[in-house]
Amino acid sequence: MLQRTMTGAWSTILRWDTDYSADSVEWCPVEPYRNVLVCGTYQLQKSEEDVKAEKQTRLGKIYLFNFKNDAAVLSPIQTIQTFGVLDQKWCYHTVQSYPLLAVVTSVGAVQLYKLQDNNGALELIIWLEHVIDPDVLALSVDWSTNKTSSEEPRLLVSDSAGCIHVLAIREHNLQVIGKWKSHSFEAWIGAYNYWNSDIFYSGGDDCLFKSYDVRIADIATGVNKRHEAGVTAIRSHINEEHQLLTGSYDEKVRLWDTRQLKACLKEENVKGGVWRLKWHPFKSQVVLAACMYGGFRVLQVHDNVEILSEYMEHESIAYGADWKFDEEKSLAATCSFYDCKMHISEVRF
Repeated sequence: MLQRTMTGAWSTILRWDTDYSADSVEWCPVEPYRNVLVCGTYQLQKSEEDVKAEKQTRLGKIYLFNFKNDAAVLSPIQTIQTFGVLDQKWCYHTVQSYPLLAVVTSVGAVQLYKLQDNNGALELIIWLEHVIDPDVLALSVDWSTNKTSSEEPRLLVSDSAGCIHVLAIREHNLQVIGKWKSHSFEAWIGAYNYWNSDIFYSGGDDCLFKSYDVRIADIATGVNKRHEAGVTAIRSHINEEHQLLTGSYDEKVRLWDTRQLKACLKEENVKGGVWRLKWHPFKSQVVLAACMYGGFRVLQVHDNVEILSEYMEHESIAYGADWKFDEEKSLAATCSFYDCKMHISEVRF
């Protein structure tokens, strides 16, 4: 189906039923695996025993796909049963010769999977796991090395108790670097400044947007109170040094200069609470936004923030969104929660 809106058009290529509620889709950025896509899901289940104990069991699945542009159907090549998946991110380069996928779960764990290629048979294999706190949900994860390469990259994990955790890969272990109590309620998002991995940012349900320097213990280097609701998305630009985007439940996307975070440069109401923001890998002014009850948007970010197109084919909360690393076509994967759907679409500008 071709959906024309504003100055762009979305063409849905494939749809797939995710079984559990879908909240995360991520394309692998590492050559030659840019056809690889993962979808993460989250399902709240209550058994009679859980009700008696007042506990909630959250299950999840990670689906691995090897997408071909001429595919007639979507079918996963691997399904991993795990706890509820809240976020996933691929490392932008190999570590110890493997592409790595970081996953954070509903039991407060961060898991690292290696993508193994056995003569074309692709498989995710669990490599490392660390539980930051078994009594919290790990809500988001980010890699320090989206711009640079390192055999000892760091991971930033946010949680439902309002904390931010920094971990580093040290040979065959995950080492805790530090923990910050950043927010009074859920720390929905943590993100690195990809130009300086000592700097990171957090956003919380307390409406605060904070910046930190890992070399300075305990305290935030900046606190911004301009968001009108919880801060749910933060994304540094890997091509424009000082550009940073935030998204919020207040339905606004804001553009910031990281040298001056007291006030944003521009903002735009995108007609839905913003859960994820992804810069286009080859069109540096284009952004994909998952806007929860408002569907998905493609934005142009330059001197201002402008909505180029919208995608309303999903029938539930728009949570997961990512661009395929494809220089010829702008392909996007999107997923939605209660209707348990993942779509792959082509976006034309």
